[in-house]
Amino acid sequence: MNPDGRTNAREVFNDTAAAAALRSRLLHYALRNLSEADAEDATQETLLALLAAPDGYRGTAQFDTYAHAVLRHKTVDVYRTHARELPHAPETIQAAIDRASETGSDADPQNDPAEQIDARRQAQWFWTTLGSCLRELPDRTRAVFELRTLLEIDLPVVCRQLGITRNHGGVLAHRARAHIRRRWPAAAA
Repeated sequence: MNPDGRTNAREVFNDTAAAAALRSRLLHYALRNLSEADAEDATQETLLALLAAPDGYRGTAQFDTYAHAVLRHKTVDVYRTHARELPHAPETIQAAIDRASETGSDADPQNDPAEQIDARRQAQWFWTTLGSCLRELPDRTRAVFELRTLLEIDLPVVCRQLGITRNHGGVLAHRARAHIRRRWPAAAA
């Protein structure tokens, strides 16, 4: 039996309060990485996957950990879908650029107005420059960089989801970082 007392998805979903709490935790995690609509979809797909294959959980970790692992895979699937649909910057990068431009997310409200304006400009410059560099990369290279570096998903998971070998994923991540290093000073000028 697992430390949290649950041996499979059926037991979790038979307890309405536990199921609602699990959904809330999954949605909170998904919102850190996806837009609201995509986070809702990924959370629902995760819950459906857990219900559809309740015996997939082997009990080697807490059920919550297993559910989050399934959600991470669903998140990668969303990014893969967006990478296929969008020839340029994926929605999350563009959203981050827009957010930094509009709100100056790095600005500390305790600072004086001049510091807030400077922080907003720096945030806008950073995200705009990064977005520009990423748009120049091939789709698969950009996807590896975003998933590995920005979302901090383990390289083996990224490679498995993108259907590439770990060595190839490492090469693509290296190429992306090298491209950004080469391009960064030119973008700053």
